[in-house]
Amino acid sequence: MAIPNETLQAMIQAFHGFELTDEELERMRPELDNYVREIENLRDLDLADVMSARLIRAQEGEHI
Repeated sequence: MAIPNETLQAMIQAFHGFELTDEELERMRPELDNYVREIENLRDLDLADVMSARLIRAQEGEHI
C-alpha cells in the first residue's frame, strides 16, 4: 500500500514537520514502504491465544 506524496505532505504538515520536496520524499520512500509492509505483517498475526500483558491481575492474599 503506497502512500501518495500529497498524503505524506499533509501528515508532515499536521505534525509540524519539515517541508520536504518530492525528491526528498522519494529518497525516503523505500524505508517508509518497509515500515508499512511490517505493519501489515503484524496485522496478519493470530494473537487469539495470547494473553494481553495489559490486563489487570489481582494479587491474591493481599488486603488493601
